[in-house]
Amino acid sequence: MNLVSGVPMSEFAISKPPVWRQFVLLGLMSVWFGALSWKVVLLQTQDHDYLQSQGDKRYLREIRIFPERGAIFDRNNQVLTVSTPVQSLVADPRLFCAENAYTSELEKVLDISAGNLEKRCEKYAKSEFMYVKRQLAPVLVERIMDMEINGLEVRREYKRYYPGGVASAHLVGFTDVDNLGQEGLERLFDQELTGSGGRSRVLKSMTGQHVESVESIYQVQHGKDLVVSIDQRLQSLASDYLKDAITQFNATSGSVVVLSVPSGELLTLVNFPQFNPNDRSTFKSNNLRNRAITDPVEPGSTVKPFTIAMALESEGLSVDSKVDTSPGRFHVGKYAISDSKDYGNISLFDVVVHSSNIGSAKVALSMPYENLYQTFANLGFGEGVMGLPDESSGSLQKRTHTIEHATLSYGYGISATPLQLARAYTALATDGILLPITLERKPSNYAAEGKRVFSPETVLSIREMLEQVATEKGTAEKAQVPGYRIGGKTGTTHKVINKEYASDRYISSFVGLAPISNPRFVVAVVIDDPRGEDYFGGDVAAPVFANITQDLLRLYNIKPDGVNFDLNPISTMFSTSKENQT
Repeated sequence: MNLVSGVPMSEFAISKPPVWRQFVLLGLMSVWFGALSWKVVLLQTQDHDYLQSQGDKRYLREIRIFPERGAIFDRNNQVLTVSTPVQSLVADPRLFCAENAYTSELEKVLDISAGNLEKRCEKYAKSEFMYVKRQLAPVLVERIMDMEINGLEVRREYKRYYPGGVASAHLVGFTDVDNLGQEGLERLFDQELTGSGGRSRVLKSMTGQHVESVESIYQVQHGKDLVVSIDQRLQSLASDYLKDAITQFNATSGSVVVLSVPSGELLTLVNFPQFNPNDRSTFKSNNLRNRAITDPVEPGSTVKPFTIAMALESEGLSVDSKVDTSPGRFHVGKYAISDSKDYGNISLFDVVVHSSNIGSAKVALSMPYENLYQTFANLGFGEGVMGLPDESSGSLQKRTHTIEHATLSYGYGISATPLQLARAYTALATDGILLPITLERKPSNYAAEGKRVFSPETVLSIREMLEQVATEKGTAEKAQVPGYRIGGKTGTTHKVINKEYASDRYISSFVGLAPISNPRFVVAVVIDDPRGEDYFGGDVAAPVFANITQDLLRLYNIKPDGVNFDLNPISTMFSTSKENQT
């Protein structure tokens, strides 16, 4: 017997476990692995769709893809407005707002008032999306994203930029922060310019960061580009000339409209005061008004050519027909109509040249009121022109009093916008056809189909009168353009203040044709409330017309006439006169 320290070896022998225990353990392990395998099979078969949806909810997101808004170009393909890419910060509130994942540093970097993000988180607590701040500089966005804030990500959007600036602002309009048109062409053609957004499914990480795009749900449809009839070169020039006149005569506001003949295209529409569509701090209500279409005024003497044209269309009257304006004052009931001087017994021709209120009133009163009313209605007064946003239709109402019949003949008791007034003159720029006005760019030889208002013979006679108006014999010598025959009519009306005519406040206007030998353009200038010694249309509005028209004829390469202005010897017997105030 072997001994170790005196102890028999048999005392250290280890007894073997029963065999049945091994089989039990092996069986239990087999059952466990079998159950686990069966569970895996069930998860991959019966519960697959449920588990997949739960996973998608946690990591897959649908995001909106913003469309690029279409650009607007002028007739020469110069950009009036275009969209530029910008970056905005958006967030999943469930991650971004959890345990104040954002920091006060973020509010400081974004220049957001303290507590603003907290309030926003409370508002969008049950949502999956919220804007943090929009339209940021890329450098700032990069700095913020380096903070690695949960649930915060960058989204690409578009911001509108207006190269045309203040000159085209009233016409082109502007968009809001969501890139939707609010005014002008942006609003008028909003549907075509906007397009439609797309949607895409993307994979996001646990922190809400965009990992990869999974699939496109539907494609984004970008907005369509728009080409309009406007000439940005002329817009800028007209804007400057108008602004200079407003400043010179200390006026309140003004508008200029230029139309192309015979296409009926709107070439220019500018106003003052102005605003900068790229600087929202200039968006003040007084600056935003597109006065050329929203602010009708009494047109005054600018409608006298239409009254005389109506008379010439009747039997028995001609340009040489006489009307007695002596002694410079004419009573209709208790009301008095006056001229600036006693013109005596003058022809219908000189009623226009000298802008005689008495002559115009007597001519109108010699015919039924319906004739005058219908003539003005046929010229488009009292109705909209183009359907531009907030466009006014002016006012043309049927009257019952004799004095209203008389005053309508020289532009009181009727109101029209500068655009309406310009369109009415297309009937004198053509052979008697009132043209439809369009913003669509037309081919160079395009002639619009309009509505006949006067006969060609009547129009030629009226043009001769208008040409004499713009000479030393008429009221608008300052409207002359060297080298060209032009013509037009002045207007100076008393301004209405608190429903009463103010004795010392005026609306000054001039509407002209250039060149009058073969009219290609109608130019209307209206200046509101000039202060000072000069307030007549011939002194205030006519020079603006001359400056714009000189550049206009040069830009469009219109050959100078090079002829004598005086085509009607009859008118030479009359001396120069100031325009009537009424």
